[in-house]
Amino acid sequence: MYTWWPETSWQSSAASNAVTVPLIGGGRTRSLLAEVSGVELERLRQSVRGHVLIDEPMSSHTSFRIGGPADLLVYVQDEEDLQHAAGWFRRQGLPFKVVGNGSNMLVSDAGIRGGVIKLTPRFNQVSFEGDTMVVGAGAKLARVVQQAAEAGLSGLESTVGIPGTMGGALVTNAGTDTGSIGDLVSEALLMDERGQIRTWNAQELGYRYRYSKLPASRMIVMRARLALTPAPKEEIQVKMSRLGEKRAGRQPLRFWSAGCVFKNPLELAAGKLLDRSEAKGMAIGGAEVSRKHANFIINRGGATASDVRGLIDRLHHLALLTYGLDLELEIELVGEWNS
Repeated sequence: MYTWWPETSWQSSAASNAVTVPLIGGGRTRSLLAEVSGVELERLRQSVRGHVLIDEPMSSHTSFRIGGPADLLVYVQDEEDLQHAAGWFRRQGLPFKVVGNGSNMLVSDAGIRGGVIKLTPRFNQVSFEGDTMVVGAGAKLARVVQQAAEAGLSGLESTVGIPGTMGGALVTNAGTDTGSIGDLVSEALLMDERGQIRTWNAQELGYRYRYSKLPASRMIVMRARLALTPAPKEEIQVKMSRLGEKRAGRQPLRFWSAGCVFKNPLELAAGKLLDRSEAKGMAIGGAEVSRKHANFIINRGGATASDVRGLIDRLHHLALLTYGLDLELEIELVGEWNS
């Protein structure tokens, strides 16, 4: 959803009461917490109401159910917690990433050096102002579209079946062939690098196909205002059911995955070109190219990030070899990866 990396390499200010995090296998390098002062870590714990966890497996926080440990994971309960946690990481010079449902990312087996800030259900607020819906970054899209339908507001039906949260959807301009979330956003409330709250309108967000200006901005999404259209509830529910059935018939929703692996090139949908290249059923370890949709890689159980990455590389090469197309990743590779 958001990643911040210091402009300079991290320099430690080691203290005698440093927290030592044991090294693990899988190629993980030394934890960036190894020389963080115990006093500073306790300050973080005292400043936020949510839990602070060391060496937390990211497999528990991604829809792929894959990923090694994050050096530090902080659950934030509200916007004040978010400000405290983000400020703490910046003062320590540690990189960090904000996540919601972890549905569009593949975390490496070696894990994440630095921190992860996880939005709790406290960020799932939804309210209505006429035909406008105000949605917190942690709200799951499934709940958001259902609440809009119950309020007799149309526009979000295109998100039916997308497993992510509003924050992730806003950053990636998530959507389907029937529409994208960016089509509905009138403005977003963001937190900048100094912890200041800012509002960006649709033009500043710069939406286009599976793209926004948010990743490069280093802004953290807090909530968004969506412009919807009044419609009969029955019509909205019928449309949702139709799109839900269509999605279930075409995509492997019963398996762990991170959604579509590649963005669609202009020439041909990535799923179709990979299907025509006979990619379905290709497997490495516990990872397999879905037999329902060739642009999905599923975790059949026990898959590692290396298994998935190997399949990604194989599919990328296959598209180059068969169609001469250099496919662009839609899912995000997070953590430490071998070149």
